[in-house]
Amino acid sequence: MMSLSRRSFLGSAAAGSLATVLPRLGFGMSRGSFNDEILIYIFLRGGIDGLSIYAPGNGHPDRGFYESLRPSTSVRLPVSGANAMVSLTDGFGLNRAAAPLLDLWSEGDLAIVHATGLPIVNRSHFEAERMIELGTPGAVVGVNDNGQIPGTRLTPEGWLTRHLASADNLPPQMLMPVVVTETQVTFSLLREPTALTLRFPNQFDLSETNLEEQVEQAMEQIYALDGASAGTAGEQALIAMNQLEPIFGALSNLDYNTSVLNNLYPVRANGQLETFSDKLITLSRLIKAGVDLRIAQVDFGGWDDHVDQGSLPNGVNNSSGNFYLRLDIVARALHAFWTDMAGQADDPTDRRNKITVVLHSEFGRRAFTNNDNGTDHGSGNPMILLGGNVNGGQFHGQWPGMSSSQLFQNADLRTTTDFRRVLSEVLIRRQGNNRLGTVFPFYYNHQPLGVVRGIDQMPDYGPDDLIAGDGFE
Repeated sequence: MMSLSRRSFLGSAAAGSLATVLPRLGFGMSRGSFNDEILIYIFLRGGIDGLSIYAPGNGHPDRGFYESLRPSTSVRLPVSGANAMVSLTDGFGLNRAAAPLLDLWSEGDLAIVHATGLPIVNRSHFEAERMIELGTPGAVVGVNDNGQIPGTRLTPEGWLTRHLASADNLPPQMLMPVVVTETQVTFSLLREPTALTLRFPNQFDLSETNLEEQVEQAMEQIYALDGASAGTAGEQALIAMNQLEPIFGALSNLDYNTSVLNNLYPVRANGQLETFSDKLITLSRLIKAGVDLRIAQVDFGGWDDHVDQGSLPNGVNNSSGNFYLRLDIVARALHAFWTDMAGQADDPTDRRNKITVVLHSEFGRRAFTNNDNGTDHGSGNPMILLGGNVNGGQFHGQWPGMSSSQLFQNADLRTTTDFRRVLSEVLIRRQGNNRLGTVFPFYYNHQPLGVVRGIDQMPDYGPDDLIAGDGFE
């Protein structure tokens, strides 16, 4: 094997060994043009309370039900006063903590899908997260001549892994196609060999010693001899390490935010970047550097608010402000990221038309507050989409209603849209992948909601191309 120096490794490896990564995972390169869309999947772990993100306002037929179900004024969103909801459309109002999102809504780049979720309710964090991220919620999805068509509860890989494996419109050579801004790969990218975990990019390097180049060369040779996934992942990591050095260098994300982006992203009181800001800046720098990013997953947890949820600012109506603070961080960081992608002084290119951001949680919460001024595990919950090709400034899907007869088990917002319906539309119209039978086994009869713009393709459900109802159409 040719001996590679630290400086020459990136170019030769990217053109050589890495070129085998995606084609051997996929169905073969059959299309004439490559898809260059970027999908950013943000998972809000802990079951965020959708009814504290937005809620029925004055004049909405469900306002009375909302107020009676949520007598705690530290959780209920008010319609008047200094912390009144920000008006949206259809009689709904947005939590004032999320007011920065109103600009994105008004510009038509942000949309909300009502009451999404699992086809069969599961209120366990662990189970619901796995079902959603694996894309296999374990439901009986219909009937055929032989009886029921069963769902699949667990699969060995995530839904994004299967998307990448089945997509035939990605380039054969990609430097850094998949990034997870965490310390470990998430369920949605389980068994994806190109997935790079990148929580702290400035620390993504071997120790600066005199033996660093020799260590890299030895590792290159070891990984090149391993044809299994471990070897592929190792090569990918070394390539990424060399690529990241000039992108991030000695400049931290905080320095970048301060000196280049004019403090766009939220920071803490001690001057450090909020964690969510830090992760989005990492993606921003990678996107601007042109590393062939196609899929990114970001986690932001802490939404399991059983006690003192705090949907209003700290001190208002005895609110702890916990939920309000986290929602404020999410809203301001997303606004900063979108402004960043529109073009800043460091790079004036507008990249928004190539990006789709999906914010999702494993389930919603009960429609009523508990005795501890919090909310317990529920079901139906909104999905938020942000993108240059999102049909924004509007709600999509069906609002289920909040009367006792309309709530699921007299407790939760009823799920009216299978979460796979939204993700399938994004895959087909933005990522150009119609192989739904591979990405979401046992999900049939897909009908787009119109959340994003793009070219429709006939869904490919697999070799039998079975058609069955999923209970939501």
